[in-house]
Amino acid sequence: MRSPPRSHWNPEVLMLQKFVDESCKKPAPLYSTPAGKECPVCGKRSYSLRGIHPQCAVVQADAPRQAALAAAKRELAQTQAPRRAK
Repeated sequence: MRSPPRSHWNPEVLMLQKFVDESCKKPAPLYSTPAGKECPVCGKRSYSLRGIHPQCAVVQADAPRQAALAAAKRELAQTQAPRRAK
């Protein structure tokens, strides 16, 4: 049976590995602001021309219609509630 190589326990080898790991780091970015705009609906980065994801634009455009439908449904439920109690 072979024993594991002693280079793993050698302090010089460990120091060299640490030096290589530290010297191979990526440089800091020149510009701290991310590319692209922040989507006003979901808050994530968007690369589209208007700065809003297409699916978020659909949700945003559909919100007034959904609110009107919910209000109509709520009003209908309130008018029918007294009839059900009888």
